[in-house]
Amino acid sequence: MSNQEYFIMSPKVDFAFKEIMNNEKVRKGFISAVLNIPVNDIKKTVLKNANLPKNHEDDKAEP
Repeated sequence: MSNQEYFIMSPKVDFAFKEIMNNEKVRKGFISAVLNIPVNDIKKTVLKNANLPKNHEDDKAEP
């Protein structure tokens, strides 16, 4: 199989990162790695809506 058949979207892509962060276990692991603290010290994580309303005609998001 070619490399393209194994392609997984880069987590640098905003959509891919958001999808990855929907998993609480992954989110805790990411926070643990970034803050250099044990994952067991993280009691709870909460995702807040990050979608911004469309304020101008050229904006991407819908209201």
